[in-house]
Amino acid sequence: MADLARPGSPTAFEDLVDDYDAARPRYPTALYDALPTLGDVLELGAGTGIASQELAGRARSLVVTDLGPRMLARGLAKHAAPGVVCAAEALPFGDAAFDTVCGAQMWHWTSAPAAPAEVARVLRPGGRLLLWWNEVRAEGAWWDAQQDRLEAGNPSYRRGYREVDYRAQLAPWFTGAPPREIDWERTLSLELYERWLRSKSYVQALPDVEGFVAGCRADLLAAFPDGQVLEPFVTRLWVLQR
Repeated sequence: MADLARPGSPTAFEDLVDDYDAARPRYPTALYDALPTLGDVLELGAGTGIASQELAGRARSLVVTDLGPRMLARGLAKHAAPGVVCAAEALPFGDAAFDTVCGAQMWHWTSAPAAPAEVARVLRPGGRLLLWWNEVRAEGAWWDAQQDRLEAGNPSYRRGYREVDYRAQLAPWFTGAPPREIDWERTLSLELYERWLRSKSYVQALPDVEGFVAGCRADLLAAFPDGQVLEPFVTRLWVLQR
């Protein structure tokens, strides 16, 4: 995968567990309602368990993984599913062990062909790879200024960097329809929004994180003088079959 899809470092999240867990957006109920029958599930890059809690209630069984032991430990404190520290490119599971492999907000960290080949290996015949992301759909001067600062401060970052045709990328291993899109929004305090900014690996890659956050704060207060930030999202769901 092109470096453009990796404007930060996956290991950065180990130092961001508290902000990540507190401020990262969840996923709308409509996303989970759109998932096919799950069966035995392997969740990749489960992090602090944002999706795991919902998956645990819908799957016949659930196993979660993450690259970071601190991230994984935070998630394991929220549910009873077993967890393993490992990469998607080297899964410590037998062949045809799962009906479904899920990845929420994580597939851009993987490498082809190793990761999709490993996922195909651990899936049973006809099994599915389910991938989804939250993408901000904000408009206005505050959003444009934020993106301009990111692009100026992090040469690897480009707005829209996750706008990838995953069906084409994974075609040697999986087939599927175009992604389903679910629009939703949340309102959060300025303080929580700033924690959300700090939880992003590409923000942590900036030369002056606090200067970036301070600049965003001024723009946000101009747009949301009551200190309550309205943030619109689209969640994109790919349902891909082995």
